[in-house]
Formats: sequence, structure tokens, C-alpha cells
Amino acid sequence: MSSFIEFFLSIRDSKFFTGLVISVIVASAIYAGASSYDIPNNYAVMLDYFDYAITVFFLVEILIRMFAEANHPLRFFKNGWNVFDFIIVVVSLVPVDGAESAFVARLLRIVRVLRIITVVPAFRHIVESLFKSMPRVAFIALLMFIVIYIWAAIGTLIFSEVDPEHWRNIGIAALTLAQVATYDDWAAVMTNVLEAYPYSWIYFISFILVTSVVLLNMVIGIIVDVMSRDARENLFDNVDSNDHVVTKENEGL
Repeated sequence: MSSFIEFFLSIRDSKFFTGLVISVIVASAIYAGASSYDIPNNYAVMLDYFDYAITVFFLVEILIRMFAEANHPLRFFKNGWNVFDFIIVVVSLVPVDGAESAFVARLLRIVRVLRIITVVPAFRHIVESLFKSMPRVAFIALLMFIVIYIWAAIGTLIFSEVDPEHWRNIGIAALTLAQVATYDDWAAVMTNVLEAYPYSWIYFISFILVTSVVLLNMVIGIIVDVMSRDARENLFDNVDSNDHVVTKENEGL
């Protein structure tokens, strides 16, 4: 049994196999893009066979990774990224027929490209850092919602009669402020009320400073802090493991 596991383990950990998986994922992305065009029937049939081949490859790849587990194939599911891969592969195996299912089938093929995240460690590290930063980012998002709500309420009180298209109620005002926060033609929104309220620039500039300059940069700072902390922890773990190996070797001498 150990030789059986070592065989699949050698395949899973080989650089050739990893490169092959990445190549097939890229090919899957190309297929997803090509299928969006109007293709003659003879080429469409070839693309369908190509898609079947990609699906079979992903199935075989998942099985290899499951059999490579040391204790039991079910240990494969203890890793969240493995579960993510397994779900994508299983969903892509579901047969879809008929014109109504064409959209679902195309969507499944596009989602399959997400597997590049689990294969490339750098992508996986970025996504893990984003998830770790979510609790702190959520508080910033809540604070941003409060700021937008307050500024939207003020905007409806001041500008609703001058520019009802953008400020007639708090919902429309919040959407307008989202446009202002992303710098999407915000000067034109300000110009609509600037003639009636010459000092309205204070309202817009203060909102941009609070949201775009302060709060959004805080979000970026949190994500960068989490990523740098993870990088330091990984570096220390590698140093400790290397020191442990050197100590064991010296004890053996």
C-alpha cells in the first residue's frame, strides 16, 4: 500500500504534473472565451470534445491527489482548497442539455478557471490573506456605510430641489455618493448644484477625503498588513524548521 501511495504522491508533487495542470486550466480559460463566439458547427463539435477531455483530465487529477493522501483518501477533504477543487470538478461533470441550460453550462466552464488559485501558491496566499482580513475590513465597510448614509441624508436635505435626479431620496443620494467616491464624473454632479450652493464643494470634498482617501486606504493598509504578517510567519516557520533539521543532524554526529 505504501508503494501505491508513493506512486501517486510522486505524480502529485512533480513539477511536470503541476505545470500540466496549469496548462489545462489555461486551456479551459481559452475554451470558455472561444465558446462565447459564433463558431461553425464542425468547429463547435471539436470544442465540445476538447471540453470533455479537459473535464476528464480534471477528474483524473482529483483522483490522483486523493489517492496520494498518506492515511486515507477522505483526508483529502480536510483541506478547504481541496474541497473547493472537488466541488468545481464534480459540478462540471453534471450533464446539461437543452437551450435553457446553455447559460448554466457556460457559467460552469468559466468557474472552472478559478482552479488556478489552488494550483499556484502565490494566488492561494493572496486569497487566504483576503479572507483573514475580512473581519477587520467588515468594520471599515460598516463605518463607510454609516458615513455614506449620513452624507446622503444631508444631500437630500440640501440638494433635492436643485438636482432631484441625483438627490430626490436617500437611496438615490447614496448611489450618487458611491459614484462620487469612485471619482466617476463626480465634478459634473457637483456642478449641477454648485451654482445654487457655491459652498457645496465643501460637502463633496469632505466626503471624498473621508471615504476615498481615509477609509479606502485603511482597507488597503489592513490587507497589506495581513499579507506582510503572513509572510513573516512563513519565514520564521521555515527558519525554525531548518534549525530543527540542523540540530537533528548535529545530534546524529
